[in-house]
Amino acid sequence: MSQTAQERSSAETPARRYWRLLSRFAAASVVATGVSQVVFVTSFALGAVAVVSTVLAWLAGAVPNFLLNRRTWGGGGRSALRGEILRYAVISVGTALLAAGATSAAESLAVSAFPGSRTPQVAVVWGAFLGTYLVMFVVKFFLVDRLVFASRR
Repeated sequence: MSQTAQERSSAETPARRYWRLLSRFAAASVVATGVSQVVFVTSFALGAVAVVSTVLAWLAGAVPNFLLNRRTWGGGGRSALRGEILRYAVISVGTALLAAGATSAAESLAVSAFPGSRTPQVAVVWGAFLGTYLVMFVVKFFLVDRLVFASRR
């Protein structure tokens, strides 16, 4: 006899629940990161300034990330959607602002360190972009779990 998802969820230990959520959060982050990295590197390599590339990449990754994470946590239906989007947006925009600051600083450093050489400039600024999101991965997991989809706990 097969258990329903709700029955499995209610029988799940807290540790097992976190590992399940973390693995799905990681998978959603891989998708979002892949999309945003392609957009970032492409737009920056084509000459966009770091902040513009960061914003474009953030937009490209934030939407699939929210949708996949909402599915993982079992969003609260239509009535909860507005609040979930708002809370997620605050976290996501905060992360994007950190990334914009990091890439802007990295761009200044890269331009002075590698004048006239776009490839190393792209590598340095891309490293700052990727590094920001790697550091924020753990922070975002707990914020998404505790704030965005808190009612699903």
